[in-house]
Amino acid sequence: MKGNRAVITAVVVVVVLIAGWWLFRRGTAARIDLVEQFNSAEKQPAGAPFSTGDVTLAGETHKSIATAPNSRVTWRVRVPEDGWLHVSLGLKPEAWDKEGNGVYFLVGVSDGRAFEQLFTETVNPFKNPADRRWIPVWVDLSAYAGEEMQIIFNTRESGPSEGPDARNDLPVWGAPEIVTR
Repeated sequence: MKGNRAVITAVVVVVVLIAGWWLFRRGTAARIDLVEQFNSAEKQPAGAPFSTGDVTLAGETHKSIATAPNSRVTWRVRVPEDGWLHVSLGLKPEAWDKEGNGVYFLVGVSDGRAFEQLFTETVNPFKNPADRRWIPVWVDLSAYAGEEMQIIFNTRESGPSEGPDARNDLPVWGAPEIVTR
């Protein structure tokens, strides 16, 4: 009987240790806040109006990066294991009811030798009232785990099938971060 009690106690201790390790490991998951690292990012073109701050779209507020159309922001980061890019796209509300063809958002990665496009999205709240909000995007970065990569955010004044039109282009990147899932 005493032997059984010792075995059960040992099993319980092992289970508690494993559960504690698992919870500790989850609690220390990597999170890279790109708004916090904005000052160290490379911004193009030089002199373009870039700013950070809270932006509210359709009642939802995010720490954000406001850029100009035809701009680029580049961060150098080490991608964590099971890393995902999470960002929300939008145009400031003052652009929603004014003519224009929206903004073309592009995100990619580069190792310094080759560029790989991860996603593109045109946001046009004038033409599409459903775009009058934050548009969440999740991108799996696990293929780059452990690698030092450039994360590149681009905006263009028009999508690939549109003629140039920068009217009322006020793009914002909402709460961009790299997290583990």
